[in-house]
Amino acid sequence: MSDVVINQPTKLDFAKISKLIINDLNDSTPSSSINKKYTKEDIIRFMQNPRKNQKQLREVSRYLYEASPNYKRLILYFACLPTFDYIVEPYGLNTEKINKKTFKTQYQKTLELLEIMNLPHEFLKVLKIAFKEDVFYGYEHMSDDSYFIQPLDPDYCQISSIEDGVYNFAFDFSYFNKYPKKLKQYPEEFQQKYKKYEKDKKNYRWQELDSNNTICIKVNEELDYPLPPFNAVFESVFDIEDYKKLKKVKTKLDNYMVLTQQIPIDDKNSEPNNFLIDLDTAIAFHNRAVQALPEAVGLITSPMKIDAIKLDHKQTDTDQVAQAERDYYNAAGVSQFLFNSEKVTSVGLSKSINTDEQIVFALLRQFERWVNRKLKNFNTKYKFRIRFLNTTVFNVDDVFEKYLKAAQYGMPVKLALGASLGLSGSEMANMVFLENEIMELHDTLIPLSSSHTQSSKGEKGRPQKSDDELTESGVKTRDTDGNVRE
Repeated sequence: MSDVVINQPTKLDFAKISKLIINDLNDSTPSSSINKKYTKEDIIRFMQNPRKNQKQLREVSRYLYEASPNYKRLILYFACLPTFDYIVEPYGLNTEKINKKTFKTQYQKTLELLEIMNLPHEFLKVLKIAFKEDVFYGYEHMSDDSYFIQPLDPDYCQISSIEDGVYNFAFDFSYFNKYPKKLKQYPEEFQQKYKKYEKDKKNYRWQELDSNNTICIKVNEELDYPLPPFNAVFESVFDIEDYKKLKKVKTKLDNYMVLTQQIPIDDKNSEPNNFLIDLDTAIAFHNRAVQALPEAVGLITSPMKIDAIKLDHKQTDTDQVAQAERDYYNAAGVSQFLFNSEKVTSVGLSKSINTDEQIVFALLRQFERWVNRKLKNFNTKYKFRIRFLNTTVFNVDDVFEKYLKAAQYGMPVKLALGASLGLSGSEMANMVFLENEIMELHDTLIPLSSSHTQSSKGEKGRPQKSDDELTESGVKTRDTDGNVRE
């Protein structure tokens, strides 16, 4: 039996790639990170021609990610939604002509490769950038026991082709004219192609990188140019900040008091400006009074009578900050109940999350195709592919129950059942071997007490219905614990 040959990213010395220099501390060259402050007027101008202002809109998204807690939570909500649980399944099998030993060896090799890649962690980093900028451009670094993805500057990358349903991209090698010291931090492919660029800067400025080593994920697949997915909320973010400032000013004005002291005038004398107190004395008493007053109280000294006009809002006036935040989440297409529990119902929140999950499920299909393109490069007799389960941090319990019920009826979903518990294929195989073959726990461990092993005398009443089966009044009763009696 021949050994399995794996076509994968060029393997470098582990010591070199396990500690990639992200920032050269001795390099004083300014980075391309966002250091500008944008205004609402800038956003409106950029959105008038988003194709032309790709870079500016990307920088705005980065700026808001750092400056606005609302925007940052929105990005992290979507990026952290999927759990990246997966199974590895064979396909194209001729079950009558299978060498079980070879099949098992090659399957194990596939699991080991995916285990080294640490997909949940690497893909989480990919999604954080993708939801912020729309497109993630990355380059793989791999050794026999180490793997990570290096993000590339999107200002110098652009999608150039599609291979097997997966995006490929070209890199602008003039990047190293601006940042020459960074060339040594990039893989050999960059250094070789930069030499070609130096010989012919016109024809080799943009060069497509080797698809075996790159990854490109785009959130807005329907657009042929990058556009931050949540560009619709950019203006709303500035509205929230504006209303917060107005609310702060209003609060100060509502707590402000003005005192007036009137200089007495001789009413018996018809001459104008006939004050009973001279101006110097009035000023002296005014200054002494001001020194004794707190900051929120003002003083006016005048010979004229002053009437106070209070600009007070009516009780029907709405909180403009809360309204701006509602407009923000409406523009984002997500429920504000995810970030604010006011007037929330469990069914409404659940349905809103289901809609959001469809967005990340579409991205899981992109990740699937990218990983499966890599697995096709295996020089193996048997073919394997990865399948990401549609699991998120919100629905993982429901997915587990679905697979558990299917397994009870004999369906071949045991690997999916383990994956829904967060076990990778390699972990599943190793733990089954450890528990059954080595420790023999299935013979020595006494089953835990559960509804399957004993009667539940303490539990009364019928099983609880799911949220989907409840009426509106039933949802209200559950949310308020209306059936609970002391």
